Amino acid sequence: MRALVFDLSLWKYAVAKAVGPKVRRIFYGPGTCFDLRDVPEPTAPGDDWLTLEPILTGFCGSDLSAIFFKYSPAMSAVSIGAGERAVFGHEILARVVGVGDAAKGRAKVGDRVVVDPVLACEPRGMDPCMRCAVGEYATCERVGSAKPKGVILGACTEYPGGFSERMVAHKSQVFRVPDALPDDVAVLTEPLAIAVHAVMRHPPKDGEEVLVVGGGMIAFAVVWALKELHPSTHVTLFTVEGYQVDIAAAIGADRVWSPAKGTLLDQAALATSSQLLRPVIGRPFLAGGFARVYDCVGSKASLDDGLRLTRGGGTIVLVGNSGQLSLDTTFLWNKELKLEGSVFYGTEDFRGRRARTFDATLELMTGTKAPLGRLVTHTFPLEDYGRAIEVNLDRGAHNSVKAVFRI
Repeated sequence: MRALVFDLSLWKYAVAKAVGPKVRRIFYGPGTCFDLRDVPEPTAPGDDWLTLEPILTGFCGSDLSAIFFKYSPAMSAVSIGAGERAVFGHEILARVVGVGDAAKGRAKVGDRVVVDPVLACEPRGMDPCMRCAVGEYATCERVGSAKPKGVILGACTEYPGGFSERMVAHKSQVFRVPDALPDDVAVLTEPLAIAVHAVMRHPPKDGEEVLVVGGGMIAFAVVWALKELHPSTHVTLFTVEGYQVDIAAAIGADRVWSPAKGTLLDQAALATSSQLLRPVIGRPFLAGGFARVYDCVGSKASLDDGLRLTRGGGTIVLVGNSGQLSLDTTFLWNKELKLEGSVFYGTEDFRGRRARTFDATLELMTGTKAPLGRLVTHTFPLEDYGRAIEVNLDRGAHNSVKAVFRI
């Protein structure tokens, strides 16, 4: 079968880092670490697994980070290491084509399903670790010590992800898609679940003014989750691209800022009636600011801004992936800030019950009035993966939010 494969070769890595980023194609295409190949079809490892044919699979910013070697090397201990390979793709909408005997209560052949890609204790066939036992399987303690190697489907050495014509998933990982959700909305379930988890674990107070930083899919997803779960919250989105203003407003943002209106710190000072304090050397910071900031970028610049514009006792929620950064952490202690991380999904307190994040997200998606389908801006076949990468690299030139592969 055809699949988009990433293999971490140290010599290819060295060449790409030496030549790039001036020559982007050194990172992807034939002869590089990421290209379209023929690979064997997977076999379900047990009768509690299902065989799936992907319909649509989203191209994620973390896929892009891996292709361009922007991840911290620390993750190689639990994901793809030197000489290992994976079929990427973890934002998966698929159709069921095979069901093991022990999985028949989960889905039937022909069902549309979305996939929670986390390879926690249950998919590994192991007794739950301390984290999995309390429903916090995204931080499973077995990811670095048990086979198969990999945190998720789509970054796993043994089982392929959704950038393929066929894949397998454990029964605990699949969720039926309601008939009311069209394909181009259902494929967004995974990134929307990331946002639902982040907001439910780090919720704003009623009526609180919060800032969301970022112009990618996760930032829009957080805006949507905030308004669905906490409609009284006043949400400001800061993004760098003008074309995203209308989309953000439609998804639920009360206010959208861009650099065209001034620096983020200047706009935050004005909106929160905070004095902008200017040190002798270095960047200014706010005496007050926002009570809560959701950083959906995770860069040095975005985190530095967050530390400077969050008011005393406030919280910065890191939703975007970050790696090795050098930051002035003065404001963590000077303002008694809380810097909190959020990863993947889990088990939530949702509408009076305990529910997997994917179940909660699908329920919210089914009832939302937001035009979620507008977030899917580009669709490509697998063989056009180069175009999908370019669309993600140059969002402004292509008016891109979410690109997906139609398998």
